[in-house]
Amino acid sequence: MMLVRINSASPPEIDWGASGVTEIAQNVFTLINTLQYEVAYDRTLGIKRDFVDMPEQEAAAFVTAQIYSVIDEREPRATVQEVNYLGMDEDGTLVFEVVVDI
Repeated sequence: MMLVRINSASPPEIDWGASGVTEIAQNVFTLINTLQYEVAYDRTLGIKRDFVDMPEQEAAAFVTAQIYSVIDEREPRATVQEVNYLGMDEDGTLVFEVVVDI
């Protein structure tokens, strides 16, 4: 197995033919950067939107729990080892580092 660090604010270059570790890491990145109801034919894919308008620390805790849940449910080939809240970017987007074991 291999530990991979994924930063929610640093999109990887998409590799359409990816397989193995690269494919799984891309899937995890997509999961943590998708809000539910954004994907037309899979409305439950992604993070629940309930954190919108929460205070920052409460929102960070909510999203952290959602990250564990969505990866466990949607990408079983990756196991979350830790989730670190890195703060907000200048647009007000919460930024996370997710460490997964692939």
